[in-house]
Amino acid sequence: MEMNELYVGNRIREARIAAGLSVRQLAGLSDISPSSISQIENGKSIPNILTLKRLADGLGISMISLLLNEIENSISYLKADERHRMVRNVSPSGVIVEEFLTRCANTQMEPAIITVPPGTSSGPFISHQGEEFVFVLEGKLEYCLKEVKTYHLSKGDTLYYPASIPHGWTNNGTDETIFLIVATPPTF
Repeated sequence: MEMNELYVGNRIREARIAAGLSVRQLAGLSDISPSSISQIENGKSIPNILTLKRLADGLGISMISLLLNEIENSISYLKADERHRMVRNVSPSGVIVEEFLTRCANTQMEPAIITVPPGTSSGPFISHQGEEFVFVLEGKLEYCLKEVKTYHLSKGDTLYYPASIPHGWTNNGTDETIFLIVATPPTF
């Protein structure tokens, strides 16, 4: 299911106006050019997951709320083909895709499935509030908790850690890796 770029653009515009921000003010808060924000709001450009996250942070809201039709809905039932899929990262080795497993806003956790082509990684180490749980569904994943340990996860393995530890992952194998990640509180 592809993201409706006009819908997302409208949601960003509505949230920006509700926050009392101009396009230039949001650009300063999100480190995204005013012209890029304008193109997104007008449905002429589709934001990737990192851009959407920066916009949501600049607006002071969760990223997932920009993708929701009914923000107050606290129950989420999704068929497999109804999940929002976003490009998380693009590298010369392939495209990393993240599928959000819920459409609820204001939740205490954020479950997602991440598909990682061989030779790709999460990028630079990140850290944030909360905790994360990882469950490898297919393939192998090298998961590094900086200055703690590097874990070599295979199908069926799990990892649970405080997200305040700088962390990152890499698929050094020759096959695609698919893993479930649950973050608390929601980071996207």
